[in-house]
Amino acid sequence: MNAMKATLATLSLALALPACRAVKSASDDARGVPVRTVRAVARDLEDELVLTGTLRPRAQVQVVAEVSARLKRVLRDEGAGVADGEVLAELDDTDYRLALDRAQAAQAVADANRAHAAVEKERADNLLKTGGITDKDHLAAQVGLQVAQAALAQAKAEVAISAQQHARCLIKAPFAGHVAKRFADAGALLAPGAPVFTFVDDSVLEFRGALPSAEYGRVRVGDPVEIEVDALTGLRVKAHIVRVTRLVEERTRSFEVIAEMPGQKALAGGLFARARIRVGTVRDAVVVPPTALMRDGVQPDRADVFVVRSRKADRTTVRLGVERADQVQVTHGLAAGDVVVLDPPTALGAGMLVDVQNGDKR
Repeated sequence: MNAMKATLATLSLALALPACRAVKSASDDARGVPVRTVRAVARDLEDELVLTGTLRPRAQVQVVAEVSARLKRVLRDEGAGVADGEVLAELDDTDYRLALDRAQAAQAVADANRAHAAVEKERADNLLKTGGITDKDHLAAQVGLQVAQAALAQAKAEVAISAQQHARCLIKAPFAGHVAKRFADAGALLAPGAPVFTFVDDSVLEFRGALPSAEYGRVRVGDPVEIEVDALTGLRVKAHIVRVTRLVEERTRSFEVIAEMPGQKALAGGLFARARIRVGTVRDAVVVPPTALMRDGVQPDRADVFVVRSRKADRTTVRLGVERADQVQVTHGLAAGDVVVLDPPTALGAGMLVDVQNGDKR
């Protein structure tokens, strides 16, 4: 009896195995392409323009030697903060000091000659009243005084010129700021116009970046800007637009925006930066992650997405609006709640079955 039961059980198992294999095979055929999905949602979206550019100091000049002389001493080096008019370096002033002494001596002689000529003129005036001098001699005394006065004026001008040349032996800061670069060492013989320093006013920094011409009417002077510097992670600086160039470049079809921000110790001219200009808020925008979009680059305002409906992928063309780093607005072609495929696999095609891997099997 037991042997008969064992035989029947073995027979039942043998008959059941093909049926199980058939069910499993059917399940495998209906599984579809594995995908990850997300639902399109409606949310308020900040409309921002993002542009890249460079930070520049408000003013940058080359400080040069204005006279020919040997560089005697450097008083402020690269990175030093300097007040307006502070001495940066000294040139050897020996020749210019001697020239000033000579001009001052010549002025003293001219002043004495003018004083003597004034006395002679006064004596000639008195003699003319009593008839003790001819008109010709009186005129000579008058002309002598005029010549002496002209010579004194010339001597004073020579003193002023010599004093100015002597003063140029002190190289001074043209405004308050920082020494950005030094070009000459002490002992170097400098010619007029030879660069000695690059000097910057970085109390205010400018950001310059370009925007496409299509955005020209969306930015205005005074708009707030947030600046991020790639080299300084986490640093965000508030700025505002101070100028919008009134010229669109024909080659690039873009225009330049200039924003200003307060200088900071951590910031320096030449740093690459990213600016965000907030131009408004889009209410109840339907958004999806950028990874759901398939774009061809020909039409930047359009893209394709795969929408999952009844376990099938439906390829749909959508129109795009505001774009952010993590969200893109869809203005036409999707509704809030639609399930879209993230990072669509290359094997996925329109109408194919999908196997949703992240739980949303709509």
